Amino acid sequence: GIRATDYTPDFAERTANRILFVGRVTGEKNIDQLLRAVAALDPELDAQLEIVGGGDQLENLKRMAKQLGIDGRTVFTGYVTEEQLKQSYTRATVFAMPSTAELQSIATMEAMASGLPVVAADAMALPHLVHDGENGYLFRPGDVQDLAARLTEVLTAGERKLNALKRNSLAFIQPHDIDRTLSIFESL
Repeated sequence: GIRATDYTPDFAERTANRILFVGRVTGEKNIDQLLRAVAALDPELDAQLEIVGGGDQLENLKRMAKQLGIDGRTVFTGYVTEEQLKQSYTRATVFAMPSTAELQSIATMEAMASGLPVVAADAMALPHLVHDGENGYLFRPGDVQDLAARLTEVLTAGERKLNALKRNSLAFIQPHDIDRTLSIFESL
C-alpha cells in the first residue's frame, strides 16, 4: 500500500484541464494511446498533458506528440523528486492509466490518495481500484476513442460531480493505506 497522508488533495475550483500520467515510459504502458486520445479531445477543453517518468520510449513519444500537434500542450518531465511528483498529482484534474500490465499500480493509488478521478484501462488490477462512474471511469483497453470519451467525461464534469469523484477516490484508497494496514496487523 501507500501512506495516503503523504498526498495533498485539492478541492479548489478548477482553473485548467490537466491530465497526468505517472510511470515508466515504456511500450507496455500504452502512453501512445494516451497521446492519441489527448489529440482527439475537443480543442475547446484546452487539455494539458503531463507525463512523469523516464524510459526507453521517451524520445519516440516526444516525436509522436509533435506529429499529433499536441507538443505545445504536453510536458514530459522525465524523472522528478518525490516532492515534485506530489505537486504533479495535486495540480492535476484527472489521472490517466492506459496500461494493461498493472499488477498493483502504485501510481494509481497515489493519484487516488491525491483525490484525483482516474481514467484507466479495464484490465489487470485497475478495475479493483477504479469503480466505474464513482471515482473515475474504465475504458476498453486499446480503444483510443473510448479513452478520449472517458477523459472528456471528467474534464467536462461540473464541480459537484468532479468533487464527488475526488471524494470517492479518497474513500476507496483507504483500504490500501499502509498506516491502516499496520494498525490492523498490530490489533490482530
